[in-house]
Amino acid sequence: MDNLAVLNSVSTTRRRALRWSVFGLLAAIALSGLSSPSQANSEDEAGAFLLSLTTRSIEELTDSSVPEEERKARFRRLFRDNFDISAIGRFVLGRYGRRTPKPVMEDFNSTFEDIMVERFAPQFAGYGETRFQVGTVRQLENRNQYIVSSAITPPGKENSVNIDWRLLYKNDRFMVLDIVGEGVSMALTLRAEYGSVLKSSGGKVDRLIDLLRERIGEQAAAAAD
Repeated sequence: MDNLAVLNSVSTTRRRALRWSVFGLLAAIALSGLSSPSQANSEDEAGAFLLSLTTRSIEELTDSSVPEEERKARFRRLFRDNFDISAIGRFVLGRYGRRTPKPVMEDFNSTFEDIMVERFAPQFAGYGETRFQVGTVRQLENRNQYIVSSAITPPGKENSVNIDWRLLYKNDRFMVLDIVGEGVSMALTLRAEYGSVLKSSGGKVDRLIDLLRERIGEQAAAAAD
């Protein structure tokens, strides 16, 4: 199996989990309004605020009248502003990222952003009736990090899907580090995918970047058909 095939050969379980993680992405995007943990007197207040902002985000990204390119542009802005892309990039590259020159790392982060937009933004169309409920909010031993649980019910479905996400409080705001859908971590899934490619290519991150760009091209071509 060649390296591009490895990138495309995610297991059925992981594909399903990543699909549901789309809604985790949407919920996490809504955290942009939380300016300071001290301003929320309790975890319940933070959850209620998250629910309110999530509703607004659903309305913005799932509007069926929005052209696809505009939907992607909106998703990109929200993703860039509310996810710690550099931290996620370092994690998914693992030991290979630690020895990667800064310019190559920046190139990877930019390409990673592109592939997340192509992979997830189109899936928001038509999900305006999604129901979202915040569950527990738990502060981790690292007091700058939180785990928030939620239940998401897609349109036309009765059973909800459990989504957890890890947040980092950084520079006076919350940022998203990871999303766990159906018990599968998106960050760990991507780390496994990319790690397989990096191992077979001698740890060359620039080769991984080339392959990711090829996959972006494939996704864009498939969407145009």
